[in-house]
Amino acid sequence: MFFIDTLSEVPIYTQICNGIIKEIAEGNLKNGDELPSVRQLAKDFGINPMTVNKAYGILKSENVIEIDRRVGSIVYVRCTEENIENI
Repeated sequence: MFFIDTLSEVPIYTQICNGIIKEIAEGNLKNGDELPSVRQLAKDFGINPMTVNKAYGILKSENVIEIDRRVGSIVYVRCTEENIENI
């Protein structure tokens, strides 16, 4: 998926957000693709689940993903003028 640099000055939650957005931009993640669960991603990177939760929350607020407790987190990029301007 992407790499997290725990020694970087960039906060880990920002690295997660940027990594997921980069994967979407490169076409590796598409609308409807499931993301790993918070616990799984935290385990994979050896980080606190709250850090992943914060990143997912930011991505949700930016309309990049949808979070449904029944299905998990999925990529759901809604193209709006605001999203396009932020790219």
